[in-house]
Amino acid sequence: MKNIFYTILAIAIFSLNSCKEEVGEGTLMMKYEAKVNNSNLEFNKHYVINGDSVYFTMLKFYVSDVTIEDKDGLAEIAVKDVALIDFSELSSTTFSYALEAASYKNPSFIVGLSDETNGTEPSSYPSSSSLSLGTSMYWMMANSYIYFKIEGFRTVNGADSPLVYHVGFDGLGASTGVQKGFTIHKGNTTTVLSSLDINAMFATIDFATEAETHTTNNMPLAQKMMNNLVGALDVQ
Repeated sequence: MKNIFYTILAIAIFSLNSCKEEVGEGTLMMKYEAKVNNSNLEFNKHYVINGDSVYFTMLKFYVSDVTIEDKDGLAEIAVKDVALIDFSELSSTTFSYALEAASYKNPSFIVGLSDETNGTEPSSYPSSSSLSLGTSMYWMMANSYIYFKIEGFRTVNGADSPLVYHVGFDGLGASTGVQKGFTIHKGNTTTVLSSLDINAMFATIDFATEAETHTTNNMPLAQKMMNNLVGALDVQ
């Protein structure tokens, strides 16, 4: 009986200590990556996609209204208003948020911007903001932000022809996320990874005939590219 008593006591003490260790804060990290042929995207490197030799020189896109839910789905927690993910600046491909150690679920975000945010003026933001004019992600003539930019070249018989996809306008922001639970532990970092498959994004694109859109000059291709980008973004 004495052994049983001590065993129960040890379990109780361990359980109590475990609970105490989870009182505090941990970190949620949102991380974005881009893959080509299952390897990290490298700018100015030639890839064969859909039988074409192509290389990319720019890839950046907005994510906004980043949220998670508590474990019961009763409360939505705002993680980030807006971030510009720019693969020429790898430090921009992650951002973090401090949370109480607990269980959460369902990270989600908009690729691009909400119509409300798109209606704001870059001049109303400080120069350090991802929505300022300094990001070169705003069309003055169209009074609209550019939600994503992908630029590169297609090489045919030694000659390069440009690939330019600048997409942004009211109604084009698209929500994505994943239905899953995760736990924040005290003093530790939990990562939600969003991986963009470049091959999948261009799987239905004919580089010979669909090489360029600035949205308003080719709205069908702009919508197609937004759909493709969101569909190729795997939130894990």
